[in-house]
Amino acid sequence: MNVEIVIVGSGVAAAAVADRILKSKPTTSILVLEAGGKVKMKDFSIYQNYVATGGLPYNEYYDEAPPTRGCKGENRFTGNTEMSLQGSRLMMYGGSTVHWDGYSFRFKPEDFHLYTNTGHGIDWPFSYDHIEPYYGEAEGFLGVSGDSNDPSVPRSTGYPFIPFPYSLEDTLAIEAFDSLGLEYSHLPIARHGITDTTSPTAPCQTTGTCLYCPFGARYNAANTLDDMQTLESYPNLSVRTNAVVEKVIMDSKSRAKGVLYLDKNTGEYVTVEAQTVVIASGTVESPKLLLRSVSSFWENGIGNDHDLVGRNIITHPWITFETTLDRNPLHLQPEMAFPTLVSRHYDSEEEQANGKYVLINPPSTPVINLAQAMQDGKTRKEIDEMVSGKTTIQFNAMFEIFSHHDYQVTNLNRISHLGMIESLLNFNVNPTITNQMKAVEATATEVFKAMGATGPVTTDASWGAHHATCTTRMSDSPELGVVDANLKIHGVDNVYVCSNASFSTLSAVNPTLTLVALSLRLGDRLIGGQ
Repeated sequence: MNVEIVIVGSGVAAAAVADRILKSKPTTSILVLEAGGKVKMKDFSIYQNYVATGGLPYNEYYDEAPPTRGCKGENRFTGNTEMSLQGSRLMMYGGSTVHWDGYSFRFKPEDFHLYTNTGHGIDWPFSYDHIEPYYGEAEGFLGVSGDSNDPSVPRSTGYPFIPFPYSLEDTLAIEAFDSLGLEYSHLPIARHGITDTTSPTAPCQTTGTCLYCPFGARYNAANTLDDMQTLESYPNLSVRTNAVVEKVIMDSKSRAKGVLYLDKNTGEYVTVEAQTVVIASGTVESPKLLLRSVSSFWENGIGNDHDLVGRNIITHPWITFETTLDRNPLHLQPEMAFPTLVSRHYDSEEEQANGKYVLINPPSTPVINLAQAMQDGKTRKEIDEMVSGKTTIQFNAMFEIFSHHDYQVTNLNRISHLGMIESLLNFNVNPTITNQMKAVEATATEVFKAMGATGPVTTDASWGAHHATCTTRMSDSPELGVVDANLKIHGVDNVYVCSNASFSTLSAVNPTLTLVALSLRLGDRLIGGQ
């Protein structure tokens, strides 16, 4: 088989690159290879089953739990902290946007100059001003609802949809932010709002079933790929599922011939020759593929002459702070299944050297089950006391931590339940990170106090790989990173890594919008035949 472009992976990066190219050159031959299978989206019977049972239709495409005594498990972890893969990614048609929350933040200008500003990490090979127009296009691609007048990040275009309104539950947090002089804004989120324009996507109905949206209102790359294959005239676009790419085949040190993949349906290996190879397999699988692609030209794996492939892996800790209020006179409870209020006050250049962070008012505060209370025979007075009495409140936080050469992902000589090579990850929470967490907790405690909280503050930190980045990081030179400013591997003419893996640094916010901006930018480059 011979194609112009082969893309490894079928998540949002693959969808954005392919969409960009085909809108300009609709007859381009593009083959998308996906290791996992496919689940039908926007299907009412699947939706009904999810609502009735709570069982997600794509659970089989998650990593299994790590090994324990008596349990084979999947993947291995070294270091003092497990950067869990279980639940953090989906290996299927559409990738992790099938289950993501949709948070769509822009990085801030200082995020592109981390080393210059702080001495940590490296700088990106371009500035915020360079990528800013692509941020606007990425917001359109994802269908982001947000506040176009939010001054926290410079912007030249507005959001495609107005922000979701603050909930009544946000009121206490907003009053506390105001009293403390903390900036806040509507959380930008990839859920379609109301529009007068023609669209195949229905607006969000706030059903609270975002993990399987029956309308396709929350962005999902599976829907994009479906539309490209059914609504558009792209005769040479093909997507193959259950295709595990084993290696990139090199013709020389500087040029790839194509890829070799295992067809899980037949058990046969298939060679695909391509003019251009785009690896869009995420932060964990992208470097593993390069490391497996050993040849006489690249004895340590493609792009790995300086031992940087798979290095510097980093993620966000997802922290939940919780305390109690003695009274809840307004009967405040969560109204929607997604947050609407965020403070980026400490996501600032002044905080950069210590690690920037954001606070999010989550919709996960425990609710009172009124129907159950009535079934239990509670009186109106008793129920009113339950709702207006002592209540739990929470904040979520993410903060930037800095990558280190020893933080690493490599291949493990075991095969997962999906037929993919398992991962070995090394990560450590060091004293600097611990001190950063204490600083964030101090701020959350101060806000809780301003809200009138009286109970102790508890802290729970999760170190999942949901936002993992930097394993093939972008740099000006091969001594500092794996890919150049155009996502092309240093020293190779036709292999690109379009993934969170190629981020130079992480910042304090979710990476998806920045990934889409980079993907659209790469699409423009490939349209030009560069």
